[in-house]
Amino acid sequence: MGPVIFLILLAVLIGSLSQRVTGMGFAMVSAPFLVLLMDPIAGVVLVNLCGIASSVLVLSRTHREVDWSLAWKLIVTAVVGTVPGALLALALPGHALEILIGALVVVSLTSSLVLTRFTRPVRLGVPAIATAGLAAGAMSSAAGVGGPALSTLALLTRWEQRSFAATIQPVFVAVSSSAVASKLVFDHDAWPGLAGSTWVLILVALAAGQLLGEWLARIVSVSAARAGMLVLAFLGGFLTIARGLGLM
Repeated sequence: MGPVIFLILLAVLIGSLSQRVTGMGFAMVSAPFLVLLMDPIAGVVLVNLCGIASSVLVLSRTHREVDWSLAWKLIVTAVVGTVPGALLALALPGHALEILIGALVVVSLTSSLVLTRFTRPVRLGVPAIATAGLAAGAMSSAAGVGGPALSTLALLTRWEQRSFAATIQPVFVAVSSSAVASKLVFDHDAWPGLAGSTWVLILVALAAGQLLGEWLARIVSVSAARAGMLVLAFLGGFLTIARGLGLM
């Protein structure tokens, strides 16, 4: 196993762990690093594919708490948003896409931190749902990171954490699937060129991250896990911007 494959597996493992402990975070943690380790388009597709598998694993344990009415509304609008997101990703040169992905991660995280101090709640109605869904779909397809738009919706509307963490899993599955399909329709070479054995190891890393996250969730608070996720995501975002700018 080469060092690049090892680092890809490590990014997948940590992203899967974050997804299990906090309900989201796979893409935020893993996307910048996978984009650094691979071609930007292939890296985003791999993030989407792993995100599907990770969310399915979480959904298998949280499906009873899903607000399916709200999930379907988000899914419909998010799937629509994946098409312009895919076109944007394919239109940008590699270095510009790296800058976009890193910037989306950094700006989204910063906005989420600022919004935690927002005191006036927004109604969880059609305008808020449609805006968040479209943004999540476009961001997931372009950069592999659709979670921040949904977490912003949760912060602004005071969406209860357990319901939010469960409900966004089927949304992630649908959005990531649509994002992959959109990119493959417009670019048949977008599929990651990884060996069969590497795909098997990626599935193992995903499962291991879920199991480790299951154990870690019992001894580490959600706030501490989120803090660790934020540090890794910010680091990956800044490194991705730096490479896009030719600084590394």
